[in-house]
Amino acid sequence: MNPQTRSLLIQRVIDSLAALGPGSIFERFAVVLVEQLLDVTLIQRGSSVGGSPVGGALDATTEDGTVVVEASIQKGYLSGAMSKPWGDLNHALELAPRAEDIYLLSSQRAETGAIERMVNEALQHVRMGERRLHVMDSRSIAETIIDTLMLRDDTIDALAQYLFVLDEIRDDHPASLRAPPLNTLYVANENVDMELDRRLATDVCVEICGIGGIGKSQAAAACLKRHENQFEYRFWVSGRDIDGIEQLSSVPVRRGGAERNVSALLRKNKTFLVLDDAKGTLAVDQLATLCGPDSRILITRQTASPGAFPMPTMEERQARELLGKDVLTQPTDKAFRKIWRTIGGHPLSLVMLNMAARENEPWDELAGDCANVAKLSDGEVRLADRILGRLQSVLMEELCLFLWAGQSHCDRAFFKYVVGTLRLKAFERHGLMAPESFSSIRIHDIVFAALQSQNWLTVEKSREIDRRLENFILRHIRDDGHGLQMIASQLRTKIAKNVERGDRRPAFLYALAMIWVGSAAQIDMLPDPVDEAKRLGSLSAVDHEVEILVVLETIEAKNRYLRQRFGSRSAKEWASNILPAYDHLAGMSDLSPRQRAEIKHHLAKTLRFVGRSDKAKQIFEEIVAEYPLNDAKLQLIRSLGPTALDHNKARAYAMDIIAAKQDDGGVSSSLLMALGDTLNGARQTWAGDLIDKHEELFLSEALYAASIGVPQGYHSVASFVRALVWHAPERVGTVLKRLPAPTPLMLDDDQSRGNYAEIMFHAASVEQEQSRLASALEAYEALKAPDSYQRRKWGETLFKLGRYIEAETVLEKINDESGYIWLTHNLSQVKLALGKLEPALDLIKQSVAGAVGTNLKYRSSFLLQSAKVKIALNDDPTTDIAEGCSYTKNPKLLKQFELLLTELGNVDGRDG
Repeated sequence: MNPQTRSLLIQRVIDSLAALGPGSIFERFAVVLVEQLLDVTLIQRGSSVGGSPVGGALDATTEDGTVVVEASIQKGYLSGAMSKPWGDLNHALELAPRAEDIYLLSSQRAETGAIERMVNEALQHVRMGERRLHVMDSRSIAETIIDTLMLRDDTIDALAQYLFVLDEIRDDHPASLRAPPLNTLYVANENVDMELDRRLATDVCVEICGIGGIGKSQAAAACLKRHENQFEYRFWVSGRDIDGIEQLSSVPVRRGGAERNVSALLRKNKTFLVLDDAKGTLAVDQLATLCGPDSRILITRQTASPGAFPMPTMEERQARELLGKDVLTQPTDKAFRKIWRTIGGHPLSLVMLNMAARENEPWDELAGDCANVAKLSDGEVRLADRILGRLQSVLMEELCLFLWAGQSHCDRAFFKYVVGTLRLKAFERHGLMAPESFSSIRIHDIVFAALQSQNWLTVEKSREIDRRLENFILRHIRDDGHGLQMIASQLRTKIAKNVERGDRRPAFLYALAMIWVGSAAQIDMLPDPVDEAKRLGSLSAVDHEVEILVVLETIEAKNRYLRQRFGSRSAKEWASNILPAYDHLAGMSDLSPRQRAEIKHHLAKTLRFVGRSDKAKQIFEEIVAEYPLNDAKLQLIRSLGPTALDHNKARAYAMDIIAAKQDDGGVSSSLLMALGDTLNGARQTWAGDLIDKHEELFLSEALYAASIGVPQGYHSVASFVRALVWHAPERVGTVLKRLPAPTPLMLDDDQSRGNYAEIMFHAASVEQEQSRLASALEAYEALKAPDSYQRRKWGETLFKLGRYIEAETVLEKINDESGYIWLTHNLSQVKLALGKLEPALDLIKQSVAGAVGTNLKYRSSFLLQSAKVKIALNDDPTTDIAEGCSYTKNPKLLKQFELLLTELGNVDGRDG
């Protein structure tokens, strides 16, 4: 590894270790680290199941006591007299007399020479005998990971659960810090290399164009590698989802733990950017304006601009080399001539033939098959018919999954469920896959295009995969993980088509009802809840568990749809009419205690929504008394939280759920994230210490969910960022560093995209970065059917960008009864900026008047805006300022009130 790169990566690990958090987390990290280093199993004795320290016990030992681990996050642990590490050593020797290797680990840096002095002194003592002492500070831990463990996926998977930066480093190392690795079958084209080098010597922006599979990306990767020593920064950006130069300008790049802006690097540093598979909307001359004199941009795309370099096909010599690479039997001259006349020098077609030859297909037969393939210039797909068909015997089942799904990507867990782990690994080695998130498998677009010309997917095979999908969904319905959300999200189009064609299996209906958000729901596909519940009422619950869940989830989905499409009033009217559905379900025979509790839980949620909150609360309490349903406890927390007298009850229920999660007691990821959102919303009242203590539990779950494309993940991360902006703004950057860079799959729905936009919006307020606001605006503008909240945040983003007229237009089109106090506040801010003072005052008066009860915590923010408007009107704002200060302890708000008072004092002084 490049020494500079190594130093940067080591420093990133050191910084993350120093900020790791509670000692129990570092202790567990240390145990896993030593287990991986020594390939042993350690028993963690130093903390309870809940993470609390156990007095008098060693942190961890092997079963036979030969390996001992003691870990500490104490500052100064390895400095001064080092009394704590000496005490830990004595502790280990007393409690583990058979110890052979003693590990003392610290998350902090050691003073220079401190470790060597302690080890040398300790080894002089008679009691150490033949024992070995290993003292590791944050630097030696970081060096061990980067130098020894980084390439071991299983080890990094285990360690990254506690030190999240390792996932980022693994992704960055080495792919995005150097040129992407060239395909093992890559054959250099000297003429292409010379022409690209010639153009880059004089032009800051060079474009390669050509059909898919012709080798543009590999030529760009080779070019980037050839020139790596000439540039300070080299990176690769997928252009598939970048529509314009403004969007490219906001692409963040991480190097060595620091986040940089692409356009800033291009202007100020020697930077080489490859923009792979770019859209036609990215103009070469506009991209060139981003570059300083020593920077270069290399673009690859299928549609050519004037002056672009047209990527040629391979020459005969190169094609022969590629065709016969790593194949035991080389093609005869006759076979090659036949292939060459038909295939020409199209690299990906040649790769496919090479792969088929590796499966021992005779060259003569392969050459004969090529005669059926159309020429490159006539528009036919080059990987059609018999060429790809030669892999039928080895890859047909795997490739049929993409034909069945009707798309080039598939959920990785489902793929593995259908074909098995060994065949998944074999499939990955065939070079058909495009980069994607670790939760998904994607094949190259050109491979998918070729695949669509094959008749491999029979009706019987399609039905078989449908059955596998049904079983996969059923096995995940009661899981606590993300399996169901992932499969429903990635295959919702396929499942919806099945249902539309009449395949109304309960598993499919449940998956759709669960994943559809707001107006995106194809509501007519779902059953009428009352009719379906009435049908089920005379049946046994034992045999119809999923059908019951379909009714309950359909009510939730239709409620979401109506609220977004027609407003709360219409949704409440509909909800009032479906109450009989719960009576029908409750009348089923053989209901289990859990089923009965779930039916009552959904009934109570509906009652609360239609305004019968007291009755709903009573039912939630009945449920918890009869059955430990954590979902009902969450609803009680939400009911009890707003009332000061009930805060202790709310805390107790929250602690119950947290304890159940820590003890693996049936708390789903979705429920845990929802609890985190609720506690974040109550930081100012009763939940501040609770969320602070367990923040990592909630935040790590939310970040993981976001990284695999679960929509709720971004929603939960947004709630953390929203809270931290007010309570700990200095920590927002740390959360953002842990947030994975979004991919198209991760932002494949309005919920994820809207919450990502909100994260960027709040980050901009802390970091004062216009690029964050640009990212937020871009995400809002890409929403297909934004709800009222998303439209309001969209308007706020425009306001922050100084685009007041556009903000006014967006906000004035919103009709949101439940959120009117925030809407009128936003509109008041816009009107004030536009000089429309009287309307601004009228609007903010509505916000202040509505800030009562559960909304009292927003009153200070509204009074601040009221004071600003009154100052602009030359009215006296002192009453608003005094009242606003009395309703908040937030230092940020108090500072703003103080500034207004200072401004008033200066004005009075000038008037006097």
